[in-house]
Amino acid sequence: MDVYKVLDDLKKRAAGVDPKTNKMPEGYFVSFRPIGLPIAPEDFENPWSPFGSELLGATETAAAESAKINPPATSSTAMPSSAPPQVSMNQLIAAGVGQSEKNYYNTFWLTNDKLTMDEKWTVMPDAGTVDSAWFAIINGAQEVTSDMVLNSDLQKSIAAAKAVLVDPKTGNPTPHYNAYLYYQQKYFDAQQNLNGQYANAIEDPNQFAMWPINGKIPQEKVNSALESWAGLGYKSEIETALDTLNAQGMDPAIALINRAKLAYENALGEMANIGTIPYTFIEPSTFYDAYEQDGWTKYYQDSSTVSETTSSSSSSESGFAGISVGFFSIGADASHSQSQSDLHIDTSSMQISFDFCSADIRRPWLDTNLLDLNNWFLLNNAKNCISDGTFNQQLQHANNVTTFLPSIVTSLIFVRNLKIKWAMTTLQKHTFQEATSGGGMVGIGPFFCGGSGSSTDSNSSYQSTFNDEGIEVAGVQLIGYVSVITPASPRLDSKDYMVKASDQASSGNTTNTNTNTTTANSTTTATQPAMSGVPQ
Repeated sequence: MDVYKVLDDLKKRAAGVDPKTNKMPEGYFVSFRPIGLPIAPEDFENPWSPFGSELLGATETAAAESAKINPPATSSTAMPSSAPPQVSMNQLIAAGVGQSEKNYYNTFWLTNDKLTMDEKWTVMPDAGTVDSAWFAIINGAQEVTSDMVLNSDLQKSIAAAKAVLVDPKTGNPTPHYNAYLYYQQKYFDAQQNLNGQYANAIEDPNQFAMWPINGKIPQEKVNSALESWAGLGYKSEIETALDTLNAQGMDPAIALINRAKLAYENALGEMANIGTIPYTFIEPSTFYDAYEQDGWTKYYQDSSTVSETTSSSSSSESGFAGISVGFFSIGADASHSQSQSDLHIDTSSMQISFDFCSADIRRPWLDTNLLDLNNWFLLNNAKNCISDGTFNQQLQHANNVTTFLPSIVTSLIFVRNLKIKWAMTTLQKHTFQEATSGGGMVGIGPFFCGGSGSSTDSNSSYQSTFNDEGIEVAGVQLIGYVSVITPASPRLDSKDYMVKASDQASSGNTTNTNTNTTTANSTTTATQPAMSGVPQ
């Protein structure tokens, strides 16, 4: 057994590999970080949400802090003149809400990177973010209408349904439709009367006790009104006509582009001095908690004998540098760093155990169904500029076409209570202690095992236990990502539907020459006739 076989097993579990075929789900891939990212609870607990759920946590925290800062005065002790000013509960609650907003921002950024398509985690350089890419896609999407129309039989059935509701000659509601509306209102009035009487009855125990007797009359009025609506209000005829008209379809591309824009706008929240970001959350919401049981699964493997001899090197021109040393990774924070190291590892009776959680990312503002449709393009961009649908695509295609969103991270893989045990030699123990004391990050595979690792916004260090049996790390850490490859899209090239403005102007034509295109924002409205009156 080695740690990379453990990762292969963990990858299958996190991605939901079919145990019968042992194959990954189609269109998914898993990537692991060089060294895990420790998750400090104080950076992620009680995040802001549009539902206001964070206010309860902020209030409870404020009450506890107030008791510490503002101890109750006693008659026997006078407050010294140099005592600090009292802090109001509102100030403490506001501070708690501010921390909740900051924690939501931290959570959002765990989900928003675009990753390279590789089993080794790497953020796409200069690739932007998922939310920015989606904003560009939905605002650049252009639907292409079909030149097909409904056949004559369908057109006749739609015209007949309209004629049931509105007189084709006058444009006024038909007598049957007026009767329908009249008896419909009678039914609504009777139902409202029944509901009101029942609401009054339940407030008075005596009336409520008599409701089985007194409630018969208002209920009978409801039943009678419904019968009149069905018998005299042409209920079946009118509702069949309405259902026929409501069943008329619209182009899915128009519907989904408009819906995607609305969903994105509705999901935006303003973060002070940062700007608007779309609401995104992780399930389970307590992924950062080292003690929560929901969503966590225990994992254990051991081996009687493991022998490895490795020699490796790595270099980095900027950012984080990882040095693979056998099972070990030693991280350096300095840019432009290069290092090499050899280490011979002989482990026996190795045991690896931890809890793991595959947490799903929820983005209410991102519906990729649009990418599966055929009849739209991205303004001023080529076919497949969002994705070509393959695992091997890069950020830049061979013809230098930028891919906007080739994949999306859908789940995060967390582990906690990590224990890696083997007969650690003095040299190995010294290597770990030297690396961690020097401010580096030490890992085994992608597992963070010690050093100055901290989350994006916290200075909290994770303390690891080193002994002759191995290493133990108690906290939660992010080690991997499950990503979905977006389908090949768009499937049309903009150059086939667009002309240069100069060419159009020189031809004297001020309108778009491509009559088979329409904007996704176009809507059709009609004057609604007054629906009032009584049956004729």
